[in-house]
Amino acid sequence: MTVIIGIKLKDKINNSIKLQEILTKYNCAIKLRIGINNSGFFCSEDGIILLQTDSGDKELEFEKELLDISGIELQRMIF
Repeated sequence: MTVIIGIKLKDKINNSIKLQEILTKYNCAIKLRIGINNSGFFCSEDGIILLQTDSGDKELEFEKELLDISGIELQRMIF
């Protein structure tokens, strides 16, 4: 089974450090990470990250920790 998690991060300046800490904690379960920055010349305050994850035992714990961050919207696709 392949799981794709879409993360929309609002207010990157205040929330990106906590998000990076969680991504680092679960780095062995992340097979692919793609960052999409909605910017032109200036950086956007929002960002989107797509993750392909290993559908292991800790996936729900990982998603719960992500959702505990203020300004996170999370969506999943399962194939």
